[in-house]
Amino acid sequence: MVRFLLRLSAQALLLFFFSFTLLFLLVRGLGDPAQMLLGQRSDQASLEAIRASLHLDQPLWRQYLYAWQDWFPYREGQWRWPTLGISYQFGRPVAHLFWERLPATLLLGGLAFGVAVLIGVGGGLWQAYRPIAWLNLLSLGVLSLPSYVLGLLLIVLLALKLRWLPFAGYVWTYDPLTEKVLWQGKYLVLPVLVLALRPAAYFFQLTAAQARQILASDYVRAARARGKAPWPILTQDVLRVLAPALATALSQWLAGLFTGALFVEELFDWPGLGKLLFLALSTSDFPLILGLAQLSALLFVGLHTLGELLAWWSDPRLRT
Repeated sequence: MVRFLLRLSAQALLLFFFSFTLLFLLVRGLGDPAQMLLGQRSDQASLEAIRASLHLDQPLWRQYLYAWQDWFPYREGQWRWPTLGISYQFGRPVAHLFWERLPATLLLGGLAFGVAVLIGVGGGLWQAYRPIAWLNLLSLGVLSLPSYVLGLLLIVLLALKLRWLPFAGYVWTYDPLTEKVLWQGKYLVLPVLVLALRPAAYFFQLTAAQARQILASDYVRAARARGKAPWPILTQDVLRVLAPALATALSQWLAGLFTGALFVEELFDWPGLGKLLFLALSTSDFPLILGLAQLSALLFVGLHTLGELLAWWSDPRLRT
């Protein structure tokens, strides 16, 4: 176990290091932050002053070290939370903006993951026991569409045509009459549905295919012959054997689901990290772009590592 944890920690650190370096080079390749910040009519003295304040007058390798320095908690002789730079637009530390928006992204991604597991695994077990042809075709169709296209289709159908659901808005709203914060869960339905459908379709296909093979095995046939009910067979016999393969699939989708949430947030005007990142891109807020991208990479690495631990824990072959 110790060797596995050490190997997993080393992989996570290397993955974050390469992600950090790649993101730094990509953001620096977007252009001159000082020029974009001041505009086309800026004078040379102002440009040089901004470049000096942002360390852009230094060689690239020094700028890279300054980017790492923003991550260290011990600076100027005291311990404090890393700021990850100051946003041009908001005038606040990037880390503070990240923590403010993170709960909304985690709420969206967590609900979508739960819905995907519930629909995909539950539906796949039932499909293996009582096959329904149109469900199989529907899941294949959902898998073939990107989440962004799927979102546009659901907006047109459920929000604009049928008017069943709103497609943009906030879950928490303030009522000035009662002076209370109101919960409106209807604004979550479409974003969660769009984010959950593709992984649900994948889990559906995987569960149905694997469970169908397990149901054809000798020990399941023997359990049926003894009069064992279908539900205990599916939950006790089939799901127990299926658990390692499912855990691996869930771990692969867990981190990717939160990455996909960044694009779904922009589509549905959801106030999470994705919305903030697109705002930073539209205003050329380079410290905010770099900080959010790096923190999102750290979140991705953390969730990927958590998924690997889940797969290791559920599969006895990996533990040995």
